[in-house]
Amino acid sequence: MSPQNQVRKLARARSLIAVLSLAFIGATLVATPAQADGPGAGTPWVVSVGDSYISGEAGRWAGSSNSNSASADALGGTAYFDNASNNAEQINRCHRSKSAEAYIGGGVNGMNFACSGAKTATYTDGDYFKPGLDFYDNGAGQLGQAKMLQQFAAAHNVKMVTVSIGGNDFNFGGIVQSCVTDFLTSPTWYKDYCKDDNSVVANFTSANISAVKTRIANSFLNVRTAMRNAGYADSAWTLMVQNYPSPLANGSGFRYSESGYSRQDTGGCGFWNASSPPTRPPNGRPWSANSSRK
Repeated sequence: MSPQNQVRKLARARSLIAVLSLAFIGATLVATPAQADGPGAGTPWVVSVGDSYISGEAGRWAGSSNSNSASADALGGTAYFDNASNNAEQINRCHRSKSAEAYIGGGVNGMNFACSGAKTATYTDGDYFKPGLDFYDNGAGQLGQAKMLQQFAAAHNVKMVTVSIGGNDFNFGGIVQSCVTDFLTSPTWYKDYCKDDNSVVANFTSANISAVKTRIANSFLNVRTAMRNAGYADSAWTLMVQNYPSPLANGSGFRYSESGYSRQDTGGCGFWNASSPPTRPPNGRPWSANSSRK
């Protein structure tokens, strides 16, 4: 082979090597795209679902004041704004506070789907939509919390779902209203106790307690179904159920006297002693365990 042919052959070989090298580099750069967040991939998230005890109701306030509410206004008028522009609530009066417990920090993101006033099932309270722990979907953007969770979990790495639900199924708000009304409209010498009002006692019959317990259990099952539908094995995430505290002192533990109106006007707890723990209602369960739920 002549020297000229050898040079041409070597040049062609070098060109082929260069082309193959560029092709290999290009394939390396585009063949392995970043994995999208989803079940088991990406930054971990905690999601909260349920009612006002977990949505962050009253999270705007750092205590209370008898003189000027501004002194306790920690987060201001935007405390419950949760839309992208931070100028409104996504669902009016869900009161998803910026201080809600889902936002634990420490490298873990939080998402809050809970809604003040929520029950186990979705309903409308006057003009206000209250999503329950179900798969409600009206086709116009209103979803139940289980459906919200399912959609979110499919595109995020959810490690824990925290739940607080059931108190409003026991008519928490109606019970409090009855108790305060009885306190304000009856004298100390002829007290009208809410613990024996028919509208209160009806919430704690054996039949109603059984029915509500079933609805609560089904809510937990809906959470599990949402996570399964989103692509999670049961072992890949944790369900944490938050029980309710009692918002009232024991009967003898109130700071303000039963006489006069300071117990309600200043203390904000207009209950007769006998309508507060540890008095037991007719069903024999601790009163706090029955009525102090939301």
